[in-house]
Amino acid sequence: MRRSLRTHFLTLYVILALLCGIVVPALSVWYSLRALRNYQAQRFQDELDSLKDSLISLYDENGFWNRERIRYILRPAPPWGGMIITLSDENGNEIYSLKPRRQRRDFQVSRDIQINVNNIPSKRININLNSRITDKNIGFLNLEYRVPSGRSEHSFISYLTRYTLCGALIMIIAACGLGFLVSGQLSKPVIKAIERTKKISNGDYDSNEQNIKTNIIELDDLSRCVEDLGRSLEGQEKLRKRLMTDIAHELRTPLTATRTQLEAIIDGVWEATTERLSICLNEIERLGSLIEDVENLARIEGESLELHIEKTNMKTFLNTALNSFEALFERSEIELTRNLNENIFCEIDRDKFRRVIDNLLSNAQRYTNSGGKVSVKLYKNKNDAVIEVLDNGIGISEKDLPNIFERFYRTDESRTRVTGGRGVGLALVKAVIDSHGGKISVESKKNKGSCFKIELQLC
Repeated sequence: MRRSLRTHFLTLYVILALLCGIVVPALSVWYSLRALRNYQAQRFQDELDSLKDSLISLYDENGFWNRERIRYILRPAPPWGGMIITLSDENGNEIYSLKPRRQRRDFQVSRDIQINVNNIPSKRININLNSRITDKNIGFLNLEYRVPSGRSEHSFISYLTRYTLCGALIMIIAACGLGFLVSGQLSKPVIKAIERTKKISNGDYDSNEQNIKTNIIELDDLSRCVEDLGRSLEGQEKLRKRLMTDIAHELRTPLTATRTQLEAIIDGVWEATTERLSICLNEIERLGSLIEDVENLARIEGESLELHIEKTNMKTFLNTALNSFEALFERSEIELTRNLNENIFCEIDRDKFRRVIDNLLSNAQRYTNSGGKVSVKLYKNKNDAVIEVLDNGIGISEKDLPNIFERFYRTDESRTRVTGGRGVGLALVKAVIDSHGGKISVESKKNKGSCFKIELQLC
């Protein structure tokens, strides 16, 4: 059976209140009555011990049973519910017997007690009396009695039960009221979060409504995370639309150029010369290269990627890559420097990791003006090998920085070929680094340059 969160909390509070309001008071009354009866039994035993000691002391003092003094000792004995006390000598002959006295005053109370007594089975106690002087048996003390609930005990139990029930009722009412308030406070932010997620699912990512503050860490975190999710999805949606535009542009440009050339040839405007057919072929190759980059990215990001890991001297590996780029940097009039530490080894797939270095160096050359500098560093940082590629080129704007590793994302809005590639290279770089269990990060400032940092675990 489905029910709301508020109903669920309220039901739990009511059940808890009933348990606390019934079980706890019932146990309290039971333990109180048990303690009362234990107290009565202990008090009765103490009086019996006192009576026994008094009788033995009387016999030891006189050397025989003195009826007058026995009567003086036994008469003050507590007449609980009709106690019969009989004193016999060592041969069993009755010396003195005390019967219960009839209660004349408060006839109605005495009658109630007598009815109660008649319904309670009698108890018998036989006590041997031994002389402290001769340590011989000097007689027997026999008691027959009933222990009813007297007026005082009835009153005590009645008051205890009445006030316990009143306290339990107040507890239940207070718990139900508190449960109603608390369940409302707990359910409001959850309901708010549900409504917000419904709006997000319908594409309403932006919300001007303020979150409900509860001072409960988990609920406040839930509300904040829902809002963060909305903002994140809004950014992802904008990025998705931009990426789709980029992909369409990347595919349309070579197709348009090829179509234009072929239509002109078919219409007889241009002749089918080798030069014009080469232009068409170059555009088709560019389109094929784009498709190949997308396939590589999908393969690298997919679960089927296989890495051929080898223990590699990172200085030797980087020197090989840098040597192949020296001529390109010289033609671009860009200074390429290196600072590579010795004895740094990592386990990498050399072919795939070479793509990472080539891409970073290619980007550094493309986005650095003539006369600029590019530096590559290799050093240890605790248990990691760190590779840094730094340049003093055009840099990346702050708003573009979080998205540069996204597929087809390019920072140049004009989409020109002067500086921009296809927007796949850095996505490939991140995918390869992630597959090696490493991390890549970037720091950049517009018109001041960029620093790409790769961290790999040492072996």
